[in-house]
Amino acid sequence: MSTTGTLRDRARQALAAACATVLVVVLGACASIPTSGPVVEGQATPEDPGQPFVSALPPPRDGAPDQIVRGFLAAQAQGARSTFDVASEYLTDAAQDDWSPLAQVAILEDVPQLEVDESTLKDGATTVRTTADVVGIVDARGVYTEQVPGRTTEISYGLVRDDDGQWRIATVDDGLTITATNFARTYKQVNLYFPTVDRAYLVPDARWFPSRNWQALAVRETLRGPAEWLAGSVATVAPDGTALSIDSVPPTEGAVSVPLTEPVTSASPADRALLLAQLQASLGGRVEITVGVGGSVLSADDVPTIGVATTPDDPVVLAGDQVMRLEGRTTTPVESVAPLTGLQPTALAFRGRSADAGLVVRDGGDRIVTAPTAEAGPTTLLTGSNLLAPSVDRFGYLWSGPQVQAGSLQAVNLEEAGSDQAVTPVAAPWLEGRTVMSVRVAPDGARIAVVSDAGTGSQVHVAGVVRDEAGRPTQLSEPVRVGQPVVAATQVTWLDRALLGVLGRTAGESAPVVQRVPVGGPTVPTSPVENAVSLASATGVGTVLVGTSDGSLFAAGTSTLWTRVATEVRLATYPG
Repeated sequence: MSTTGTLRDRARQALAAACATVLVVVLGACASIPTSGPVVEGQATPEDPGQPFVSALPPPRDGAPDQIVRGFLAAQAQGARSTFDVASEYLTDAAQDDWSPLAQVAILEDVPQLEVDESTLKDGATTVRTTADVVGIVDARGVYTEQVPGRTTEISYGLVRDDDGQWRIATVDDGLTITATNFARTYKQVNLYFPTVDRAYLVPDARWFPSRNWQALAVRETLRGPAEWLAGSVATVAPDGTALSIDSVPPTEGAVSVPLTEPVTSASPADRALLLAQLQASLGGRVEITVGVGGSVLSADDVPTIGVATTPDDPVVLAGDQVMRLEGRTTTPVESVAPLTGLQPTALAFRGRSADAGLVVRDGGDRIVTAPTAEAGPTTLLTGSNLLAPSVDRFGYLWSGPQVQAGSLQAVNLEEAGSDQAVTPVAAPWLEGRTVMSVRVAPDGARIAVVSDAGTGSQVHVAGVVRDEAGRPTQLSEPVRVGQPVVAATQVTWLDRALLGVLGRTAGESAPVVQRVPVGGPTVPTSPVENAVSLASATGVGTVLVGTSDGSLFAAGTSTLWTRVATEVRLATYPG
C-alpha cells in the first residue's frame, strides 16, 4: 500500500459508500421515513436483506500478483467475522509480524480495479495499484467518520516472490480495506452509553465493531470512556485501570458475564450499579460483573432505571394566529396559549407536554418572546439580528443567537427571564465567522446539532454541551462533522437517539429532502416532498413531519410513502 495518510484519504471516501449500504441494513427494520415513491398514502414493509456469508480462500498456487491482492482483500473481510489467519497467508513473514488489521477500516465504495506494474515482474518484485472511492473510516476505537463523496485515492501493495517462488504482499499499511457491501456483512453498529453528568439519562456514543467479538470490544471501549468530543458532557464511573481480565465476554445462564480487573472493586455500590446500567444498555441484556477470571459476582446497588432521554410525541402547529395541538390528522387549540395576534411568528419552541407548556415564539427575526396567555401578553426573552429558531433543553434553557456568529451561542434561563443573569453566552470558538442556519439540543441535554456555512457550503456538526454544577451551559466541545454529502441545508432535528434529520440536499439533488444523518454513520436521503420548507421530529423516525410552502404537512407514519395529515398550517414543532 501507499502511505498511511494516502490510505486514510481513500478510506474515508470508501467508508462513506460502505456505510451507505450498512445504514440500509441497520435501519431497515425500524426506519419509516420514505426513501422512494410519490407523496401518496400507502402501506409497505421493507424486506430484510439478510447477512450473506463472507468467505475467503488461501492463496492459490502460482497466483498472479493481482490474484494475490484480490484474495487478500476478500480475506480481510472474512477476518472481520472470524480471524485474520487466512488474510495473513497472503503476506510475507515480516509483513505478518508488522500488520495490525484493526488499526482502522477503510471502506471502499465498490470492488477496486487492480493494475499491476509489469516493468519489475522479472526482478521478483512488483506493485499492484488501484484508485478507489473511500466513503468512510472506522478508527481503532470503532468511531466512524463519513467522508466527502467523490474523492478518489490511490492504494498500492508491494509484492515480492518468496523462497518458493510464490507472490506475497510485503508492503501494506495497517488496517483493513474492504468494500461497503462486505463492511455491512461483517461489522456491527453498537451504541455505547454514558450517563449525563447529573446521572439522569444515558447518552449514546455510536461505534462500529467486527461482529465476531463486538461484545468484548464494546465493554473495552465503555471502560475507556466516550469519544473525545463527548467526554466533557457525560460522566464516567469505572475507576481508572478497570479493564477486561480476559479478552472475552462469555455468556452465562440468562446473562452476560463481564470479567473485570481488580480496580473495579474500588467503585462505590452506586457507581457499580450505574456501570451495570451502562453495560446492559450497550450489550442489550442482563449483565453480571465479575472480578478476575472465575471470580465472584461483584455486588452493587439495584441497577437504576436510567434510560435514554426522549422527546414527547406531542407536536403543535400554527393555524392562522392560533397554536394548535396535532393528534393524527386532528388539530385542537392549545388553551394555555392566546392567539398570537400582533406578532409575526416565524418559529415556535417549548418543552414538556404542549397542554401545559410555556411556549416561546420568534417574533419576526429579531426578537424571541413568551407566547401570550389569557392573563398576560408576551415577554421579551432575547433580541438580536437574525436570531436562530429557538431550541429549549430539558434544563429550561432556550438556545438561540444571531445567525452570523462571533464564536458563541446564547442560552436564556427561562426561570430567570427578565433578570440580568437570564442570558448567558455559550462559548463555541469553532463557530466564529460561520453563518448558522439551525441548532437543536438533544433530549438528553448533553449534545447539540448545528447546521452552519462558512461560505463553501453547509456543514453539519454535533458537539458536546458542557455545563456547570447548576446545569447552566458554559461551552460547546470541539465538534465532529457528520453528513458529509450534504452541501446545502436549512434545518436540523434529532430523529432518534443517535440519528439526525437534516432538511437539505446533496450534490446530486435539485431540491431539499430529509437526509438521515447518523452521528457516526453514512448519510441516507429519503424520498422528496415537493416544496418542503420545514422539518420536525420527536424520538423515532416515524414521527417526522415535513411542511411545505403551500401550508401542507406530511408525515412519515408507518408507511414508506409520505402522507398528508394537515393543510393550512405551518411551524410544526415538537418539544425541544
